[in-house]
Amino acid sequence: MERSLFIVPRWAGRPDTDFYAWLEGKLRESPQGFASVRTLDMPNPSTPTIEAWVGALAGSVGSAPASSTVLMGHSVGCQAIIRYLATLPPGHAIDGVVLVAGWWDVDKPWESIVPWIETPVELARVRAAARRFVVLLSDNDPFTADHVRNRRLWEERLGAEVTLAPGGRHFNNPHEPAVLETLLSRFGSSAN
Repeated sequence: MERSLFIVPRWAGRPDTDFYAWLEGKLRESPQGFASVRTLDMPNPSTPTIEAWVGALAGSVGSAPASSTVLMGHSVGCQAIIRYLATLPPGHAIDGVVLVAGWWDVDKPWESIVPWIETPVELARVRAAARRFVVLLSDNDPFTADHVRNRRLWEERLGAEVTLAPGGRHFNNPHEPAVLETLLSRFGSSAN
């Protein structure tokens, strides 16, 4: 299956920050089953809002994306994906989701992140909208120190398969091999 991959950056992230350009380059060198890879340039990345980011996802990916679609989120990008999935038509499901440094809450919330934490989402609709959820966490993320609790919440709420990358912090490096390995091992051509 030839998949399309859309990457949703972190808070204040752009297509040229963090590992996004490196990951795109790696997947273009050796597509591994991905027909296209695109990092989205989200609106007002320094002050993301649920409405704007879910709207941007719908505009870029579509209101009923192809079943071969894979979405990858990083930090708040994970929350944007979850909330976007809840808007898909009933019975419509994409191939899967990879959530890097995902969270349900953070240790020290700031004012503009509070809506992302407190606004409810229909988890049953989210679960039904993707065939597979994969979460990549670290054991020393500066925003979510209790990685054991965070893992449990992903497993309980979405039935996610959670992988722990020791020492990964918040996955903000220009090269993040654990992200590439997680993506390819679950959704690459050898994973079909």
